[in-house]
Amino acid sequence: MQFFPNSKIFVSFGTLHITWYAICILTGALIAYALCQRTIKKWGYASALLEDYLFPLLLIGILGARIYYVIFEWSYYSQHVEEIVAIWHGGLAIHGGIIAGLLFSLYYFHNHHVSFLRMFDLIMPNVLLAQAFGRWGNFANQEAYGQIVSASYYKFFPSFIKNQMFIDGYYRQPTFLYESCLNLLGFLLISTIGRKKLYRHRGDCGFMYCVWYGITRFIVEGMRSDSLMIGSFRIAQIISVIAIIIGLIGLKGVFHRIFGWYHKPVILLDVDGTISSSKACVAQIWTDIFQKYRPDDVLTQDQKDSFSGPTVEETIKQYFPNEDGKKIHEMYDALYEKYASQMVLAIPGVEDTIQHLHDDGYLIGVVSNKTTNLIEIDLNLIGIDSCIDCVIGAENMPKPKPSSSGLVAACDALNVGHDDLVYVGDTCQDIQAARNMAAYSIAFSAYSSEKKELLVYDPCRLIHSFSELQDIVQESRAWCDTRIW
Repeated sequence: MQFFPNSKIFVSFGTLHITWYAICILTGALIAYALCQRTIKKWGYASALLEDYLFPLLLIGILGARIYYVIFEWSYYSQHVEEIVAIWHGGLAIHGGIIAGLLFSLYYFHNHHVSFLRMFDLIMPNVLLAQAFGRWGNFANQEAYGQIVSASYYKFFPSFIKNQMFIDGYYRQPTFLYESCLNLLGFLLISTIGRKKLYRHRGDCGFMYCVWYGITRFIVEGMRSDSLMIGSFRIAQIISVIAIIIGLIGLKGVFHRIFGWYHKPVILLDVDGTISSSKACVAQIWTDIFQKYRPDDVLTQDQKDSFSGPTVEETIKQYFPNEDGKKIHEMYDALYEKYASQMVLAIPGVEDTIQHLHDDGYLIGVVSNKTTNLIEIDLNLIGIDSCIDCVIGAENMPKPKPSSSGLVAACDALNVGHDDLVYVGDTCQDIQAARNMAAYSIAFSAYSSEKKELLVYDPCRLIHSFSELQDIVQESRAWCDTRIW
């Protein structure tokens, strides 16, 4: 084994070589992958989504980049057919890789019920970072260089760059370096200012990539002396102009209007305090249970209020750890059925709003820490049971809120992705559950006294009347928390 036998090879194992070209491309790809993986975990996706995506993407991207290059250099490769597969000699056109990668991504994410535009936003800025690394592979191979310059041009450059840019008896402009630096700058700008200040429509970060890289490549390509050509035109500059136009049109929202890229969100609802008011009922039930199992305890009002929110199992474990939990739960369910018709009330505006949303074709589900049988009692009392497409109760959740697992389970039950998802709830746990998968969180507060506490958890929207939901979900926007990356 020999390290660095020449400027192009990283390590040699006899006749087997690992080149700097491969190291740079793979390093950039893996760093971009790690950044994407970090974000999709915040969005509530399983890590396998990108794990299964990376290898075929790399393979197809490299294949596309090579085919693109060979097509436009066919006059050479038609005479040297054996060189077509020799990618270690260089000759990968990034535009070909991007086109092939986008086509594969469309297929892959469609198959996995994931929004392509959301992944476009996530992946493309990180591609700029990968490209910044990849250009150093061109440096190692002494390609992607510019016009002849004098030795004094490199007065302020490190000597290793100057020496490597001495090609065919002349010093050349390090255009690989210009593009690498501009790609890095574009990544930083889109990842900070672009996402936080300029993002309006889903796909915008991807379109920012098109504009930034289009301008970058157009400028740098004009300095290069090894461009792929069609007649007297540089192919990369033609593609760059097309990318800039596509990016600008996309940022204006034109494609969204033409192709109907705005989607109706899936609407998921909490129960207690959101669509029904059962606090008095729950308090009465636990009062009865305490009278049977802990008759000497006198419950305060704060204790009674605290029973709304946690699951029945959590309350049993907290107050009755030595009792038969199954019997207490059965008693709770029986008492709920007894008291519900007199003590469970519909939140004003819920029945009409849910009926209108159902008639307009929205998918509507319920996700609550209550058990399914009790949720169905509430839905029946309110009169909206026929409008609800799925119910996820405590027994269906891998973990109770604030885990987002119940929201994910609801999307699975509805056979939809969770990229366009609204969750409406009245507690901090509800807001956290939505944030834990970057869903669009709507905090519902019927009382102004609760507003301050809910705002601490920074929901996407706060409403005081349930009927406001009907107008909100008709807005043209990305139905996710666009602040979470």
